Amino acid sequence: MNCPECGAVFGEDGKHARSLPQHRRFFALMRAAFMHWPEGHSRKFADETELRKWLVMKAGHREIASTIHLDGMSKEHAMLIAEASIRAAGAYAVPKLHGDTLVIFRPKSISFNKLGHKEFCRLNDEVDAVIEAEIGIKAERLLRETEKAA
Repeated sequence: MNCPECGAVFGEDGKHARSLPQHRRFFALMRAAFMHWPEGHSRKFADETELRKWLVMKAGHREIASTIHLDGMSKEHAMLIAEASIRAAGAYAVPKLHGDTLVIFRPKSISFNKLGHKEFCRLNDEVDAVIEAEIGIKAERLLRETEKAA
């Protein structure tokens, strides 16, 4: 059985592969978003991988790498612990302050064997919405405009 929207093939065992066209669209969107990211945006990215990881986390596909309770801790000590936690969580970790707790998030994997078809569909929709909210352009329009320019 094939998904009528994206062509994913569902196996007899109830498991299914992700759609390769959908996967390609996702990464084309990441390239397009990176190429057209507004210079005036408060968030800057070194490359499209950094942007992709940020968008995936912003879309909610993240996990908590560590939490640091700051109550009664000196700023210097908190900074040392935060820096160590971010290094341990990986290059794309993002710290967020929640009251007196610093939470270090890292993106979850989007690899084929870690994220199923339906979950990837939801993530695609959420990333599309984040892009529109952040830069004011719908994902499909961004893809079309990038294809025209190529």
